[in-house]
Amino acid sequence: MNAVTFYTRRQGEETSFEYNFYDNGFSPSNLAVRKVLMAMLESVDHRLTHLEVEYNDGMLADKVGARRAGELLRFLGASKTNMKETYSGNVVVSRVFRAPLTPERYDYFHTLQDVSQLSHYRLQEQEKDRIVFYFTRYLQLIAPQQEAERFAERLDAYGLPYRWVPIDRGE
Repeated sequence: MNAVTFYTRRQGEETSFEYNFYDNGFSPSNLAVRKVLMAMLESVDHRLTHLEVEYNDGMLADKVGARRAGELLRFLGASKTNMKETYSGNVVVSRVFRAPLTPERYDYFHTLQDVSQLSHYRLQEQEKDRIVFYFTRYLQLIAPQQEAERFAERLDAYGLPYRWVPIDRGE
C-alpha cells in the first residue's frame, strides 16, 4: 500500500492535517480511511465536547434509508430546537444541528464503516473545530502539538503508512 498523504499546515500552536480524498484515491468506506478517522478521534478524544452535522434529507435517506435516517439524527442529537435550515428559494437544501458529543455518539464516529455516511460533520472542542469531514472532499484534524504527535503514533499503531506534505500559505 502506498503511503497516505496528509497536507499539513501550522496554525499558530496547532497543526492541521488534511486527508484529501481525490489525491489519495480511497473510497470513504475503505479500511485505510476508517483508520485515519479513528486515529484522528483517538488523538483528540479528551478534547471533544460537541458535534455539528450538516445534511440533506434526501441524500441521507438515500444513503441509509428514510427510517434509519430519522433514528440516526435523533441519536446524534438533532431536534427541532437545535436545527437550522438553509434554503434555496423556498426549498430546504440542508439542515444543521449541534449537540453535545456523548460517549455513545463518539463511538458512532469511531466505528463508522463509511466516513461519508453524513455529508458534513465537525467534532469540536467547545466552538473550535478539531475534526472536520467535508462532502467527501477532505477529512481534517486540527490539533495542538501534543495531540499532533499522538496522531502520528495512532497512525503507526494502526499500521498505516503516511507522509506529511507541508503547505505554506505564504503568511
